[in-house]
Amino acid sequence: MPAKSRQEKPKWFRIWLFKSAILLSLVVLFIVGIIAAGRWGDEYLRGRERYDLPFTDIDCNPPVGMERKTFLEQVRYYASPPLPERVNVLDEQLLARLRDGFAKHPWVEKVDAIDIKPPHHVSVKLTHRTPALAVKFGKDVFAVDRSGILLPRDAPTLGLPVYDIDAPEPKGVGQRWGDANVEEAARKSRK
Repeated sequence: MPAKSRQEKPKWFRIWLFKSAILLSLVVLFIVGIIAAGRWGDEYLRGRERYDLPFTDIDCNPPVGMERKTFLEQVRYYASPPLPERVNVLDEQLLARLRDGFAKHPWVEKVDAIDIKPPHHVSVKLTHRTPALAVKFGKDVFAVDRSGILLPRDAPTLGLPVYDIDAPEPKGVGQRWGDANVEEAARKSRK
């Protein structure tokens, strides 16, 4: 009987190898199919109106004296880029976009938490700035918080300590006044 070479495999081994390759190919195709179906389903659901929510329906605590709807319209305005009129709760970028958008509003000191629950619930918890000092500039009186950040025109100034020394023009709403004396007076006003 002639000696078999080491490279020659028995027939059963070749059959087993062939079946294993087919099985492995089927498993890979099955997994790829599940991933593709998941992505298709995600895209299908993402475009559905069922998961859309009007921006003004977001649950949040507005600043004192302001209606929630008005505050949310302002949040959309101050956001850059502007936030849409409707948000999709399945949008993977929604959390980051909301956090950035709310943080740009001059009344918002800190975005504490954002809770998104499909199909249409978004809740935002905020810490708002508190007026600490009234600053006279020309004939107008503006409110700043304890960090010297200029608050919107409608911020209450009644009962606040008044900085009535000629102050330079402020840099803009939601920004530090831009004058060290005003900012120092604001820090000292509410301790």
